[in-house]
Amino acid sequence: MDKKAKVNLLSRGILIGILITLVLNLIKDSVVEVYPVLSENQKICVPIIMYHQVKNYGYGKDVISPYEFESDLVYLKENNYTTITMNDLIDYVYNDKQLPKNPIVLSFDDGHLSIYKYVYPLLKEYDMKIVLSVIGKGIDDFTKVHDENMAYSHVTWDQIKEMKESGHIEVQNHSYNLHTCNNGRIGCLQKRNESLEDYQLLLSDDLEKCQNQIVINTGSVPNTFAYPYGETSENCDSVVRQLGFKATLSCRYGVNIIEKNPEKLYGLKRICRAHNEYVGKLIKEGMETLKYSSE
Repeated sequence: MDKKAKVNLLSRGILIGILITLVLNLIKDSVVEVYPVLSENQKICVPIIMYHQVKNYGYGKDVISPYEFESDLVYLKENNYTTITMNDLIDYVYNDKQLPKNPIVLSFDDGHLSIYKYVYPLLKEYDMKIVLSVIGKGIDDFTKVHDENMAYSHVTWDQIKEMKESGHIEVQNHSYNLHTCNNGRIGCLQKRNESLEDYQLLLSDDLEKCQNQIVINTGSVPNTFAYPYGETSENCDSVVRQLGFKATLSCRYGVNIIEKNPEKLYGLKRICRAHNEYVGKLIKEGMETLKYSSE
């Protein structure tokens, strides 16, 4: 090989090395650290898995089997995840409370009876926690009628109190009676041609009624609101904040980057756990969205 060819080969090698270094730096910059960063502006990655029903039939987007839920808990335990509550997350932001490595929130919406029958025993067995956002009217109704049809029944206040006192379940607000789509209203959204004053009054009354029922029956004050159907708006958010909620749960897909900034607790993303989905895969795919996040 002559001298000129050697120089060209060396130059080409140097160029390739520079390109590789640039690509690696780009990859490094696009990945968000999963564990807490020891700095003033500490950030932490928190996946929130969204569940609705756990029972032995009717599987689909919102229904999984008890076996599937147990397999989720096994995966989390084997991979060193620690389930935390919304209070833990809020205390991290507001009060500098430390969070464990690999924190994860398991959130259940609505308050179906299957939570008490199937989820609660597994939580005790595996020593894990969930966040249960309840529809107040559903709990009131089934406290009165004591119907235990797994297709539609909700838990009672006595059952909620028992689960809450066990330390395995945190109770949050999912509206009193706005988890419906009728008369031109979707969830807690403002109706067309509804005045802002009327809307704010209706939403405040509904959310406060659910708050009061939870306080009366459990002794705890919810600080998180889960939007019915994930639907929200600027006017809705304004009322929610005025009522003192420090966090909100949406149905937007993704994983959350939490830092010591209270604004990061509003509109938290969740990953829907549907039937025949593997929770490990769901978490991995959710984490991959952080590469494209501007948070």
